[in-house]
Amino acid sequence: MTASDIKRIAYIRSIPVSRAGPYIPELARAVTGAGREARIFYTDGDCGAEDFPGGSWEKLPEDATPDRIVDRVRAWGADGVVSLSFPDEAGLRDAVVKERLARLGIPMVSNGLDPARLLADKWETKKILADHGLDTPQGILVDGTLLKNGAADVPVYADIIRLKAEEIGYPLLTKAVWGSSGNGIRFLRDRDDLEEYLAAPDEGNFVMERCITGELCTVELVGADGAYAVQPLCFTGPTGGKPAFAFWELRSSAPRAADDAAFEPVAEKLKKLCTTLGITGVINLDIIYSGGTYHILEINPRVSGATALGVAASGRNTYLAMTDILLGRWQAPAGPVLPRQRWSLEFPVNNVTGAFVKEAERDLDVVQITPTLVVDGREYGGLMIVSCEYGAEAAFLRHLTALDAVHHVLSPDMRAQIEQLLTGPAAHAVR
Repeated sequence: MTASDIKRIAYIRSIPVSRAGPYIPELARAVTGAGREARIFYTDGDCGAEDFPGGSWEKLPEDATPDRIVDRVRAWGADGVVSLSFPDEAGLRDAVVKERLARLGIPMVSNGLDPARLLADKWETKKILADHGLDTPQGILVDGTLLKNGAADVPVYADIIRLKAEEIGYPLLTKAVWGSSGNGIRFLRDRDDLEEYLAAPDEGNFVMERCITGELCTVELVGADGAYAVQPLCFTGPTGGKPAFAFWELRSSAPRAADDAAFEPVAEKLKKLCTTLGITGVINLDIIYSGGTYHILEINPRVSGATALGVAASGRNTYLAMTDILLGRWQAPAGPVLPRQRWSLEFPVNNVTGAFVKEAERDLDVVQITPTLVVDGREYGGLMIVSCEYGAEAAFLRHLTALDAVHHVLSPDMRAQIEQLLTGPAAHAVR
């Protein structure tokens, strides 16, 4: 099938469409404006003309199986499909959808079964990273079933874990081999914490690794067939202790010349890794930057909650890039990493009202405002993503301060962090 044969494009989405900011609407307008039909099949939230302009939409059950998705996509008459889903379990589901559709001659932009399965497995990911010369925290694979003597009677196994923990060094983190969004991570400060953990280990396999103190960051790669683009790094908060809810931190893609330069050789290695694995579409990485080294924690075989933050900084729409891959017109830009075109910031907001949203969209370059963030069925406060032109920092801060004075959406600490970022060394560097 050639690009000219693809007249109807189906998109699969597993979280609210609105969480993508303006970038899925931009995608829909581009596809339908070129004379193609587009429909988004989504399993969470709502969708309407504002979310998917020019196209159509269909809601599927939240637990829709791969076969159900394939049936609905075929019933609509899709000639090609693109996955915009996350977290990992949705990415894995879409890898199965891709396999099913391939047997029917329908192309799909999504990571295939093998790379999706390998990257969703945190221990396999650590081995892949090491094979490509990338840094990752020292760790060990722990069999929780064996610790419980459920698979075999090996009482010395706990002693092996104790010795390895001493070798790796405290503090430690444990996390399920299969899992995402930080679910189930446990922080082990010392030997006492380890003993408590060994007395009641988690079921199944998990990774125990060194807890590194530094800055948590995330980055996204998009592409196919050896041609990949790396979005700008996004820094998402401190790390080194008990895991905190990521969206409570100030997250930003801000110019940091020395740190960006240090990341460029890492980006080139990641492109080679993508080529080796045959990545088609997107991967997202969680990384800790510490002591001049980027320690890669995991690779997620799908888009992420930070997609909009990276796109706002670079101006290169990941979702459009995936459509270009489907249509056979994808070309990776030159350079190891896409350059930042502007600031992008994400931070928690309280008391989100219609009046606040209206005034914020009037006075600021708003990417997205989420009145209430829902993660795994739990409601959190609001979330706001904004961008700012280089050189316009002072005006941005004036507008944000005025909005906060009326609507009381920022904590004093968050307001101070934003001001420090936009008036500090990074701001001086881009003026």
